[in-house]
Amino acid sequence: MSYKNPLTYILLLLFTILLVLNLEVDSSQHFVFLARSFISGNLSTTSVPKNVSDFAYFNGKYYWPLGPFPAIILIPFVAVFKNFYQGFISFPLSIINFYFLTKIATVLGLDKKRSILLATFFIFGSIYFPLASLPGSWYFAQTVVCSILILVIYEFLTKKRYLLIGLLLAFAIATRLNLAATAIFFLYFLAKKPFNLGNLLKFLTPIVVCLFLLGIYNQLRFQNPLEQGYRYQIVPQEALQRRNTGLFSIKHLPANLYYMILKGPEPIFKDNSHDLKFPYLTFDSYGLSILFLSPILFLVFWADYKKELIKMSAITSLIILIPIITYYGIGQRQVGYRYALDFFPFIFLLLAGPVKKLNLKYLYLLVFWGVFFSVYFSILYLAKIMV
Repeated sequence: MSYKNPLTYILLLLFTILLVLNLEVDSSQHFVFLARSFISGNLSTTSVPKNVSDFAYFNGKYYWPLGPFPAIILIPFVAVFKNFYQGFISFPLSIINFYFLTKIATVLGLDKKRSILLATFFIFGSIYFPLASLPGSWYFAQTVVCSILILVIYEFLTKKRYLLIGLLLAFAIATRLNLAATAIFFLYFLAKKPFNLGNLLKFLTPIVVCLFLLGIYNQLRFQNPLEQGYRYQIVPQEALQRRNTGLFSIKHLPANLYYMILKGPEPIFKDNSHDLKFPYLTFDSYGLSILFLSPILFLVFWADYKKELIKMSAITSLIILIPIITYYGIGQRQVGYRYALDFFPFIFLLLAGPVKKLNLKYLYLLVFWGVFFSVYFSILYLAKIMV
């Protein structure tokens, strides 16, 4: 980018804000705790924080139920440095993600300016930003898995090395198990003629090995290869009431859909006079609609679903969405509906075509609406100014 282009300086400012916010977060470092446990040969957490919310308590021990891969990548850093935080990984991942998103957009036929703007939306103007900028453990896991999916999609669109794709996807599954559903996207293209059995085996082998190892990991922790620990999580009473309805249930659909699609910001009043006071708007701790944070998402309705890549991206997104919107958790303490990030890299593919045709003036407006509110509400979250 040229030094004469104002977007260059806007991006420098945004990356600076992202870095500062990353360095401000030193709490909820559960994957650091888990990495230390792995180093000492334990699967349970050896150093338990005062707040044990979301830990799984089983047979007198505390376990972190989220997938272990983020802790595995932290092991060498935790082993070397006395004080190491998840944000030290989260920030460089965001730089790498921005680079590969611009590359993906270019492969999909966008010019340089539109590629940069679409990557700017994803990193700074969507639910990605609060997760990457406030890298507590839940958010860090989703940043890691999103980074993996971005690399997987880039590899698929370019060199198509299926062993590497399978290995990366195995890492994603070892972070968030529900992302095993993304295999459907790649299996569809692998099944096309001319069928190549070698590529299929290269793709599936790392995934099968990963699922086998996760089963052993769960068996050693909970005496059940299919139990990740979510049933034993220590959760607030409000969430417990929902979980008693079912870990997954269609009864959770209305709340999940409301927070994902409809929920807007909350006003901050001085008193009963209903006069607004600074900073005027905040949000419910269950987060904001992804459509409010990122109105550019409405462009998916103009995607060309006759194209196989677009059709399969949409189908994969919907398949990933089903367990998310039937899950009891909703994703409390979040800026936006964070579980949607699981399928956002595929949504990125849907947006490329409409963005290519959109007037540049409107594209700037849609992107920077998202940038403003994502950054604004992330700062409010850090300042604990929320309902």
